[in-house]
Amino acid sequence: MTSITEDCVELEMCPECYGKILLIKEKGETVCSQCGLIIHERQFDLSQKGINIYTKDGRAKKERLGAPISPLIPDIILCTYIDKSDIYNSELKRAVRRDSNLAWKSRNLLIASTELKRIGHNLNLPGFILEEAFSLYKRAFKINILRGRSIAGMITACIYYSCKNKSIPRTFREILCESPIEEKIVKKCYNILVYELKLKVQNTNPTYFIPRFVAELNLGFDVEILTRKILQPMIKKKKLCGKDPKGFCAGALYFACKMKNLRISQKEIAKVVGVTEVTLRSRYKELLQKIKSITYN
Repeated sequence: MTSITEDCVELEMCPECYGKILLIKEKGETVCSQCGLIIHERQFDLSQKGINIYTKDGRAKKERLGAPISPLIPDIILCTYIDKSDIYNSELKRAVRRDSNLAWKSRNLLIASTELKRIGHNLNLPGFILEEAFSLYKRAFKINILRGRSIAGMITACIYYSCKNKSIPRTFREILCESPIEEKIVKKCYNILVYELKLKVQNTNPTYFIPRFVAELNLGFDVEILTRKILQPMIKKKKLCGKDPKGFCAGALYFACKMKNLRISQKEIAKVVGVTEVTLRSRYKELLQKIKSITYN
């Protein structure tokens, strides 16, 4: 292919009839105005035209293509829909009905993508989380571990793993509240997904939840900084394995509020964070002992 620029057309006249040369940019062709000879074809324009884009309206006016291809589309194929209401032939109606039936793979991916978008919209998850979750689901579909298992349960497990892998502060309970599947089934799907795909499970850092809980409790930025400092010794010593990170976050928040002499009860913090008061007190005592040992040493 050649480029449509001022220097691309070296000829000034037609080599056959010596007529005037015309440049048809819509078709990407260089033709003769007299005999119609096509001198150049299948050309494309590399030059930038128009003004720069600074607003949303300006971008909409300058767009030449449609939306980009999204990985969330279950099956990217060209299809034709035939309206059955205008068909009176019984054999043709039967053929159209059979053609409109989806295969099991297409139907499965369509249901999964619909459920994924619904949960992602309710939890306000970013697009890259949904794309990674759907790619995990497709990998699970290829190795045939979805037979006899819940589609919604497996897509919920994929979302939870993607949030953990990308350090998005969404807890298992929050994701489970948006899913119609029971907790036991989702946990089974998650364990099978990690085992069969050989995924690496990372521990959730409790500091990722601190800004969100501090904002919900209407605490200051100084409380957030102090809470992070309280949790640092536990994170460095890797004392968080096997325990709920929200519990440590709740205990550190309560510890920071006590150090700042803020009047806030354990019940309020436990309700916002989503843990019991017993868990909060247990994690608070662990953090207190850790800090005391550091100060004494």
